[in-house]
Amino acid sequence: MPTKIQLRRDTAADWTSNNPTLAAGEFGWESDTNRFKIGDGSAAWNSLSYSDTLKTLGDIAVTGSTISAPSNGDLTLTTSGTGNVNVGEITINGTTLSSSDSSSININEGLIVDGTTNISGQTTISGLTFPTSDGTANQVLQTDGSGTLSFGTVSVGDFSFVGSTISSPSNADITLSPGGTGGVVASGVTIRGTSISSADSTSINFNDNVAVDGSLTFSGITLPTSDGSSGQVLQTDGSGTLSFTSVSLGDLSIVGATISAPSNAPLTLVSSGAAVEIEGLSVAGNVISTTDSSAGIEITGNLIPSQDGVFQLGSSSRRWQTLFVAAETIDLGGATISSDGSGSLTIAASGATLPTGSKVVDQNIMLGGKTNKTGGRPVQIVGVHLSDGSTVLSDSDILSGTADLTLEFNGTVDDVPVYTEANQTFTLSNGATLASNQTGVTVFQF
Repeated sequence: MPTKIQLRRDTAADWTSNNPTLAAGEFGWESDTNRFKIGDGSAAWNSLSYSDTLKTLGDIAVTGSTISAPSNGDLTLTTSGTGNVNVGEITINGTTLSSSDSSSININEGLIVDGTTNISGQTTISGLTFPTSDGTANQVLQTDGSGTLSFGTVSVGDFSFVGSTISSPSNADITLSPGGTGGVVASGVTIRGTSISSADSTSINFNDNVAVDGSLTFSGITLPTSDGSSGQVLQTDGSGTLSFTSVSLGDLSIVGATISAPSNAPLTLVSSGAAVEIEGLSVAGNVISTTDSSAGIEITGNLIPSQDGVFQLGSSSRRWQTLFVAAETIDLGGATISSDGSGSLTIAASGATLPTGSKVVDQNIMLGGKTNKTGGRPVQIVGVHLSDGSTVLSDSDILSGTADLTLEFNGTVDDVPVYTEANQTFTLSNGATLASNQTGVTVFQF
């Protein structure tokens, strides 16, 4: 009769639960996994390794239906020539994955792609079918409600959304209406009804010009809706309404840089114990002075008194030091004094000193002599210029130069020897001396 050999067997769960110790060389087979272990006489089942490695190919280990590469090693399947690697119904050729029956490839778990994925056919993910081509710039993927996505422009009601731009139909308003007492918050600005406030209670900044067509009220102050006249200012009515008006202080009105008193009224500036300063001028009572170190007060225009023959320039106790006028005239009650800019006129208690060549109308004024004998007589002063002959002097040189000798000629033809009366000695050509008591008409007199 043949001998029957049976191996010890059980399910994988029972082996793990019972955890027996197999004798040395004893087989233990898992009936539901078709795997087995061989005992060593000391190690319990859970400590033994499976002994069903059927074949080793290079560094590849084949255990049951598992093909394993060495730790951290790649498992590389390389075909010969243009052949494919078929894994189930998936065909791998180079970097291309395709289904062997040209149907779709199903990925039943999550997919992580580190690089770029190129899909040439239709792509369906979780029941959503994606378009096979790109849309235009800023479009988004929209569903048709049946699982098909396509590129389109976002629209909500009549709005269209492109990128970060929300557009209403042509010429239509964009209306944002919150529910109840809520506000519309745009970034840090809250709009509630007709009020605009900052969301954090700080200020609202307008970085460009603000144009307000209607009335503008801020902090309870209402501004006017139109401009005023040039130079006017904003004035309150005490009830929060501002309007343009001319500045008035008492009876004065101020428009721009102009201060005006009422019609025909004087404009009076009175300081409190000090002076009134106006553009470099200091007015203290009836005294006008400069506020800086300038030479004086400049007047542009004529200085004319309000009445004729009433007011005086200076006084007997306060006189002007020097009067500088142009060479034209000084008019004294209709009589004029003019100058050509040369010469001088000196008036003193001892008399008036006139410039040389002074005239009465067109006649020369005769001068008295310089000595005691000639002081009471009119004389003609004649200058004598001396030369040694080496220098030739022209008439202009002589007239502009200083005479070497001055002679006094008698201004009239008298029967008096003026020369000798001047205590001088005159010798005639015959050697005789002209006596001081000489009588008769002298041919020439000095």
